Amino acid sequence: MSRVSSRIARWRETAGRLAVCALSIVAAASSGTVRGEERIVNVSQGTNISVALFPDGESLVVDLLGRLWRLPATGGGATQLTPDDEAARHPRVAPDGRLIVYERLVNGQRDIWLLDVETGERVALVESEHDDREPDFTADGRSVVFSSNRTGHFCLWRIDLETGVLTQLTAEPGDASFPTASEHGEIAYVRREPSGSSLRALLPTGVSIELYRTSDRLSAPSWRAGGGVIVFNEQRVEPRGSMLKMLVLSDDPVVKTLTRNEDVFESRAAWASPAEYYYTADGRIWRRGIAHVTREPVHLFAAVTVEAASPPSIDTALDAPGPHPALGHAGIARSADGRTEVVAALGDLWLVERRGRPRRLTDDAFVDAAPTVSPRGDFAVFASDRGGNMDLWRVDLSSGALVQLTRSAGKAHSPAISPDGTRVAFIETRGFDPASDGRLRLLHLDSNRVQTLADGLGGAKRPRWDGDARITVEIAAGGTQTLVSFDAASGRPIGPVEAVADQPEPAPEPVLAWQPAAPDEPYVIQVGRLFDGIRSDYRRHVDIHIEGQRIKAIVARGMLPLPERVIDVRDGTVIPGLIDVHAHQTSILGERLGRAWLAYGVTTVREVTDDVDAALERAESWASGRRLGPRLIVSPARPDDASTSDAGQTDAVVPAVPIARLDGLRPAPALFVPSTASPLSWLAVEHERRRSAGLLPTSPLGLSYEDVLSTIIESRAGVMTSLAAAGGIKLDARAVRRLLAHPTFGRIYRDEERARWLEAVAPTGSLEALQRQLARLVHAGGLVAVGSEAPAIPYGLGIHLEMALLADADIPPDQVLRIATASNALALGLERQLGTIEEGKLADLVVVDGNPLVDVGDALNVVAVVRGGVWIDSATLLR
Repeated sequence: MSRVSSRIARWRETAGRLAVCALSIVAAASSGTVRGEERIVNVSQGTNISVALFPDGESLVVDLLGRLWRLPATGGGATQLTPDDEAARHPRVAPDGRLIVYERLVNGQRDIWLLDVETGERVALVESEHDDREPDFTADGRSVVFSSNRTGHFCLWRIDLETGVLTQLTAEPGDASFPTASEHGEIAYVRREPSGSSLRALLPTGVSIELYRTSDRLSAPSWRAGGGVIVFNEQRVEPRGSMLKMLVLSDDPVVKTLTRNEDVFESRAAWASPAEYYYTADGRIWRRGIAHVTREPVHLFAAVTVEAASPPSIDTALDAPGPHPALGHAGIARSADGRTEVVAALGDLWLVERRGRPRRLTDDAFVDAAPTVSPRGDFAVFASDRGGNMDLWRVDLSSGALVQLTRSAGKAHSPAISPDGTRVAFIETRGFDPASDGRLRLLHLDSNRVQTLADGLGGAKRPRWDGDARITVEIAAGGTQTLVSFDAASGRPIGPVEAVADQPEPAPEPVLAWQPAAPDEPYVIQVGRLFDGIRSDYRRHVDIHIEGQRIKAIVARGMLPLPERVIDVRDGTVIPGLIDVHAHQTSILGERLGRAWLAYGVTTVREVTDDVDAALERAESWASGRRLGPRLIVSPARPDDASTSDAGQTDAVVPAVPIARLDGLRPAPALFVPSTASPLSWLAVEHERRRSAGLLPTSPLGLSYEDVLSTIIESRAGVMTSLAAAGGIKLDARAVRRLLAHPTFGRIYRDEERARWLEAVAPTGSLEALQRQLARLVHAGGLVAVGSEAPAIPYGLGIHLEMALLADADIPPDQVLRIATASNALALGLERQLGTIEEGKLADLVVVDGNPLVDVGDALNVVAVVRGGVWIDSATLLR
């Protein structure tokens, strides 16, 4: 032990410097924020927890909520061993019981650390820019073995505790994980390859032998004292399951299944004796005998403090009168001499000449975007859906004459005129956003001939001409953006391509302004059934008086004098406007995009975007009535997207215009997404520490336990559903089949668009588990919000798929409707203006044919939508 103690002493100074650095980072991240209320969370269950046993058999160490805890082996209160500002995982106890080695994760970096049990001191054992994980002591306690990807993939490594010397133990193909050393020096581990997993043993001679192979997922082997027996975890893909198995080594090895119908976690078993072991499953620690079919729980009790999130709040009045400056644009282009500028704003193209006032070049409800100006400044080419599909058009800057240039099978966008003015390079996308596969095409203006230069370009951005003979495009490849150049004549790739810093687009002068869409004259809707989003049943036979953009009164039939205009929907049902808290949008669906949302009864959308300028242009076009569309909440995908032009505009955007904007200074709440991804998704548990992970932690069977649910509820974190996007559409579910067969889907989207969506949303086995998780969270009082992740799921239809899948999880229809309305408004900080039908709130509501409190699918039968007091019937939306 003296050697280890001296090693720790030499590391003290380094660890102290690291602690100071970590503290300064936390302080910087916390500066300027308002701390919320602290709450105590009592926990007796854990998700994906691991357990290890002290050599004396008296105590256990378990990882729970990202911390290490010690508790009696018989169960009881747990004592916290590691601090709150790190995530600790996979503890193992040294043979003498004085040290614990564990995997530590901070800011996405996994390293191996040591904890001195007696002093509580923690030091880094292995630190690098690579991921080091799943450590274990060797039997003599002098070394630690672990898995690391420092060679490009995960191999086994050993570090000597006295000298710090690192030795690579394996170099096989595939990824090695969970090394565990026996008393005799063998190291059992798992090797994962595309074809499956194998349980292997690395002998003291350096030879690796295969012990067991399967197409399923293996993990966490553990040697029984004396060797000869290994217990490990196996996760089946189909039918889905997670179980412990035992391998008895002999001339004829025997594999025995130890557990059945349990949610066994990826954690090494801890041997209490040659006949009994501890393991983790179903949210708890269990003790079991090899020959026993029953198990005995080891109860644990722990308490943590969490900081409850302050509820978001958008104070901007969404019906504030104008005029408002136009802050967004869908593209700006200048002529070579700088005298002529074309701006796509407020739904149209505008010509801005030096010392002149803006002149409108187009004036209609179609989407005009991404203009590019000829070198002489006499014409511009832009993308527009005025021909029924997104194609390229030419506009003469003197006369305003329009000519359609392409009739693409896909959606043409991002044009760029060549320096000689004779050709236009553009991207044609087959999907629903620029990240879809597309091709680089070249239009010859003299003949309107179009040639394809390159195909299969995923996420291609606007082409750039490098002279007259070379076109450079930025594409997504392998998760990164890559620059690729092509010969403009042959389409032959040219390389290598050096990255060129993007030139910032010229910011438009704030000379354009807009007014909110004019509301209808005061009118009354006579309602047979009103679901106001507050009660669990209907209010019947009421009159909704609407004046301007707001609800003036809701009274019993005939209690107030009726205005001249009365709309009779006494045979229908009125519900609040639906809200989608998470969608991604672009212009390539054209003006249909806004109508699609409204046709499905969605009156408010939170758009998460990398292109804030284009999103604001979309919001202003819809808010001004230039195009039909919902209210838009603009939320930059990255916190550093602080404004449209410069950081100084950030605060001005929110109070100045009735378009809510959420960004780094006005963050949206953390909305965890259900996921059955990495076992380390437990890092998202704590709202205030884990929000960057964005995942609802789940076990191998897709379940979350008390640690996750209680912490999320107490921290007031919202959980976004995204069931259809995360788990796939259950095409065999009656409710889903009904939604897909509804006429609205066919009237809004074309055959090829519908087919592409249906091909992209294949069902997966995790959906039912995610449904159960969300149902448990709803019943426990957690904040659940509906987000469709469109365009992964069809715009508008996605929210109905979410509601159908929530109802399929046995959540009552009234709760499902409240989640999609009142809860979503609360999650966005708009509950004082939207989400329920009350006097004084904005008049956003939907008239449907049917009884959605009996069958939530009836919410799809939209008869009309009221958006900001403006009545829009379904025939207008489905034209």
